[in-house]
Amino acid sequence: MTDSNAPDALAEKQTERRAQRIEQVKRWAEYIQSNPPDVWGEQLNTLVDDQLAAARKAGLPVEDYERVEQASEARKIDIHGPQDPE
Repeated sequence: MTDSNAPDALAEKQTERRAQRIEQVKRWAEYIQSNPPDVWGEQLNTLVDDQLAAARKAGLPVEDYERVEQASEARKIDIHGPQDPE
C-alpha cells in the first residue's frame, strides 16, 4: 500500500515555501523603499559576493559563473552608477 498523502504533503510544503519567499521579497521591497541605496546597496553586494564565493566552492561551470558575475556587475552599476576606471 502506498502513502497517498505524500503528494499532498509535498504540494503543501511547496506552497508554504513559496508563500515564505513572497513574504521575504515583500519585506525586502519595503526595506529598500524606506532606506537609501547607500544603506542597502552594500548589503546586496555582500550577498551577491557571498553567493559567488559559494558558487566557486561548488565547482560551478565557467559559463555559469561568468553569467552570475556579469549580473553582479550590472547590479552594481544600477545601484551606484558607472564607475570611472582608475
